[in-house]
Amino acid sequence: MQIKNVIFDLGKVLIDFDFSSFWQSIGARIDESFLDMAEEPILLFEAGKISRSDFFEDMKKVYSFELPLTKFEELWCNVFSPMDDMIGLAKEISKKYNVYILSNTDEIHFPYIWKNYPSLHFFKNNLMLSYELDSVKPEEDIYKNALKRFDLNPQECVMIDDRPVNALAAEKMGMRGITHRTCEETKEKLYKILTLHKGFYKLF
Repeated sequence: MQIKNVIFDLGKVLIDFDFSSFWQSIGARIDESFLDMAEEPILLFEAGKISRSDFFEDMKKVYSFELPLTKFEELWCNVFSPMDDMIGLAKEISKKYNVYILSNTDEIHFPYIWKNYPSLHFFKNNLMLSYELDSVKPEEDIYKNALKRFDLNPQECVMIDDRPVNALAAEKMGMRGITHRTCEETKEKLYKILTLHKGFYKLF
């Protein structure tokens, strides 16, 4: 069955992030376990299970900081930068295939990203956002709900994600999965998958 749709993760695929400034601003230690300490409220918030005010209160409990909500949200969002090479690749792909974003994200982060990085707007409304789909990757439900939202056949889809567990979960749903590491490697893997599609080679 031919591939018609290419689905991109957002974080570490199209948009990079570095939480160092956030950690410093709230007085938390800077190490790899930082976000793990708040894994439960973060995942609940990304899955749309708790409100932004509840998320804020939970984060205050975890990290013992005192900030107004508006300042917290400003710092929570001041962590992103565009991955221009991958955004460019996705835009080229969109000339021949349907492109989508499937992301674990929240109602604070995504509106900020969408507003501040208009280079993503070629995705239009093809957005599969965890907080709107009531689940997070790699849960099976998010893939089911995402595909159902756009009436997509999984066998006609490629999923690109920086986390191997998420790419594997997509494959279990019947999609082709690519674990993203570098733009060149991802481009090569896409080429191998899509090479049978007339005209794809003209994109590169």
